[in-house]
Amino acid sequence: MSAIPSAVPEDGPPRALRPYEVADLTTLELLDAVIESGYTGHTWAELTCRLVATALPDLERAIRTGSIYRRCRRAGYKIEVSQELQRRPLCEDIAAEAVEECLVHFETKVLPDGEWDPERGASLEVFFTQCCLGRLVNRWRFHLHQRRVEAMDLEALDEGGPAGVFTVVAYPPVDPAYRAELRDELARATAPLKDDDLVALALESRGWSRAEIAEELGVKRNTLDARINRAQKAARVRRTA
Repeated sequence: MSAIPSAVPEDGPPRALRPYEVADLTTLELLDAVIESGYTGHTWAELTCRLVATALPDLERAIRTGSIYRRCRRAGYKIEVSQELQRRPLCEDIAAEAVEECLVHFETKVLPDGEWDPERGASLEVFFTQCCLGRLVNRWRFHLHQRRVEAMDLEALDEGGPAGVFTVVAYPPVDPAYRAELRDELARATAPLKDDDLVALALESRGWSRAEIAEELGVKRNTLDARINRAQKAARVRRTA
């Protein structure tokens, strides 16, 4: 149970605090003022600033250094290792998107339901940062999928041969409009594919043998062959639909 009596603002117009008054409040006092104000005004702006100031640089640093993998495992999440996503500006984008989504979740669910209990020891800022991990995992998977799609040649969807249906684009088109059109068509073509299927196709396009891919994914060779064949067919059908 939360130590906060109520996360629903009381009836009656509360007195609006001035910015200098809000800045001097402790986090617990500020949260009470946020609840009283109905999550609006200077109090909510101050609280979001405090939460973001703690969570955003912490998550960015965790992504860049690779400690995010360990932290996600401890929290019960699993994310695929990707050095590309650890580099700027992607690490900054992922952290910012996770924080932004978590702020909405805090405002509409966590705080109104009194899910944070100050008596458990963690500050609200630390609790918020922990809550951001679930959102970060979702954004990580999204960007990982997008990078795989952008790294695949559309014309290769109709090709056979040892490279599989996807080939890394060595020279992307210069025209921005054509590149946007290409990305949209790639996204449609790969929409029915599962993450493991995308991994298999990407590895095959980089020269991995199917035996190596099967070992990496922990599946039998026959199972992998069937999955790749289905994925190739699904991509081609989706592209020409």
